[in-house]
Amino acid sequence: MVSSVKIEWFVFSEEEKNLLRESWKMINTEKKAIGCGIYEMIFMQCPEIRRLFPKLILKGGKIDKKATEFSFQALRFVQVIETAIFSLDGLHSIDSILDNLGRRHGKLELNNKFRAYYWSTFLESSICIIRKELTQLRNYNDEKVDQLVMLYRELLRGIVSKIKASLMKYAANF
Repeated sequence: MVSSVKIEWFVFSEEEKNLLRESWKMINTEKKAIGCGIYEMIFMQCPEIRRLFPKLILKGGKIDKKATEFSFQALRFVQVIETAIFSLDGLHSIDSILDNLGRRHGKLELNNKFRAYYWSTFLESSICIIRKELTQLRNYNDEKVDQLVMLYRELLRGIVSKIKASLMKYAANF
C-alpha cells in the first residue's frame, strides 16, 4: 500500500538527472565504502543508534567493519540511493519500496527503538560521505561538487520524506 500522505519529489531537469547518473557511475564502485562511511559517521554523531544494530558492534563499542552483517547493512543504505538514481525518470516508481521502509522503521519507533531525528543524522552523514567520494574522484571542480551535493541532497530529502510519511502513517494506526 502506498502512503496516503502525498509527498512530491523534487523535479530534476534532464541536465541534473544526467549529472546525478554520471556521478553515480563514478562512485558506484565504492558502494561498500560509501555505505560503511555513512554508518560510521552516523554512529559517531549519534552513538545511541548503535543499539539498533547489536550485531554490528564488538565488545567495547567498536564497530566490526569486517563483519558480513555490517557490509550487508551498509550496502542496503546505498542500494536505496542507487535505486533512486536509476529511477530518476519516474521516482514515484520507488514509493512502494520507501513505504515499506517506513513501515519497518515505524515498528522500531513503536518499540521506542527509533527516533525521528535519526533521519537528519542519516541525511547529513550521507551528504558528507557522498561529498567526500566526489571530491576524491578529482573529476569535478569544487563548484561542480557543490552542485552535485545539492542534487544529492534533494534526492535524499525526497527519500527521507517518503519514508518518514510512511512511518508516521504506520505509527498513527497503532
